[in-house]
Amino acid sequence: MFQKGKTMPSVSIRGTSIHYEEMGEGKNIVFVHGACENSQFWNHQHSLADRFRLLMIDLPGHGKSKPMIEGDMTVENYSRKVAEFIGETCPDKATIVGHSMGGAIALLNAIEHRDNLKGAVLVATGAKLGVLPSIREGLRTRFDETIKSVLAPRQFASNTNLEIIRFVTNEMMKCKGQIASSDYEACNGFDVRQKLATITVPTLIMVGEEDKLTPVPWSTYMKENIPKSKIIIMKESSHLPMLEKPADFNRHLSEFVTSLPL
Repeated sequence: MFQKGKTMPSVSIRGTSIHYEEMGEGKNIVFVHGACENSQFWNHQHSLADRFRLLMIDLPGHGKSKPMIEGDMTVENYSRKVAEFIGETCPDKATIVGHSMGGAIALLNAIEHRDNLKGAVLVATGAKLGVLPSIREGLRTRFDETIKSVLAPRQFASNTNLEIIRFVTNEMMKCKGQIASSDYEACNGFDVRQKLATITVPTLIMVGEEDKLTPVPWSTYMKENIPKSKIIIMKESSHLPMLEKPADFNRHLSEFVTSLPL
């Protein structure tokens, strides 16, 4: 359904066309999806447009955005693109919300581009994102099988409904195998544990209690090492709390963004 006030523009960042969805008015919230994902993973957050200005981006090579040069898809390069996107579209700063690999991108923005930000929300992520060699090899050589049989099933809580499972699996399958493989290689090389203490923006950490990909201890580690941080462990949720428990997720996010100074 096309929401009132919703637009789907794009902006060129250093030669890469970045597609995004924009809706609502108020404080800026920039949503960054994870590996193998796209901006549609934030569909259940559209209701927040009655209070905030929402910008849901497709990272380079994902959704409708053009890819970067092959070999450039690292968390660091994604982070620079997102930082420039925020600078271009949100001159009065933004809260960045990142899921999984997008959470790593949000972390790097909070560390290296804090002047763009009012706050950071880290969803189902970690300061170090190790990926099993079997998953990385499977994405390189057996993409469809690895998505359907290995990665997608690990995303969900025990009571996640079938509609969400089908949506997530189908959307992940839309990602090109080479992009997916690059994403997970980028995650595997990510480690900012020694830099967490330098984060000065208010930070909200959200994780599902049943998360198998980025388990709760990864989030509690961030809580213990990031100043001004708060953690919420969401019940009956796994790696996708924004889809599995959207009402609770949106309430926590709204309360956090509202609490930030203008």
